[in-house]
Amino acid sequence: MSSKAVLYFSIWTSLLSAIFYHFYTMWFSFGIPWIMFVCMAIYFGMGLQPKDSPGLLLSAYCGLAWGQFDFLLISLFTGLGLGMAGASFLSIVIGTTITMYIHIKLLGGTPIGHMPIIFAGVCLTFSQGGGNVPGLIVTFAIGILLVTLCSLGQVWCMKKFPLEAEK
Repeated sequence: MSSKAVLYFSIWTSLLSAIFYHFYTMWFSFGIPWIMFVCMAIYFGMGLQPKDSPGLLLSAYCGLAWGQFDFLLISLFTGLGLGMAGASFLSIVIGTTITMYIHIKLLGGTPIGHMPIIFAGVCLTFSQGGGNVPGLIVTFAIGILLVTLCSLGQVWCMKKFPLEAEK
């Protein structure tokens, strides 16, 4: 990206982030606005485009479901008499193996094959102790909307201020 594109993209992203954060904290009491920025890190880290956003959201929701599956396994194993450490260990090994096989091997080329955000969904489910599910659902949607708008700004800035314009 040209220097001007980076500057305007940075301003656009910062402004949108501040606006989204402000309204999120005014309208919602879920207490997890930082998840919007996790979405941003994954989106830009994966080099995604606006067209990938619906699949990214669906993959995030798959991660939330897999996180609940892990909690179900933990409950099952503790109910069978395992201690929390053993139940958690087995649940993570089993749940992660199943999740990765399904989303990498079977669904890798589909919109729900974005493994980084699936892992984020699982991790963020654990960050909430398996609760706050509505908050996670809403915040992921808002975060992916935010990053999509940021990405659209990036596309516009790169067209408006091409790299060769610096020469």
